[in-house]
Amino acid sequence: MLISIFENEYVQCELDDSLPLLRHRWVKEPPGEEFKYNLRRIQEEYLQLKKSYSNLAWMADTELLGELDEDVEAWLVNVWEDLLFNKAGVRIHAVILGASIFADYPMEKFKLDTDEKYKLKNIHLGVFSNEKEAYDWIKQQQSAT
Repeated sequence: MLISIFENEYVQCELDDSLPLLRHRWVKEPPGEEFKYNLRRIQEEYLQLKKSYSNLAWMADTELLGELDEDVEAWLVNVWEDLLFNKAGVRIHAVILGASIFADYPMEKFKLDTDEKYKLKNIHLGVFSNEKEAYDWIKQQQSAT
């Protein structure tokens, strides 16, 4: 069942308690500080929900995210990765990409950097073109752990 966690003009955040999965969907391109603020807010929700769902996965739908500026791209690598994988303890993370190469580049770069930095920590990060592929992959990852 989908449970709404929060929603604003930039993002929708929901819990799919059937997997379990915390998912967020960008609905409009946010300014850099709004992007960071919303990700930190989702991380806080993840930390709370993880207390009840030990195998909680995370899915980000970035189809409508838009382009990120260089400062935000650097923040993803230098700050967000640590917040997501070390502080929050996310082990299964799926990202749905949009059609824009310019918007998708930071997400692809994020995946490659994460794969390299966290390959020994049993972190699974997948990049997908649609929600069904992401869900199928998440189910596989959860059943393997």
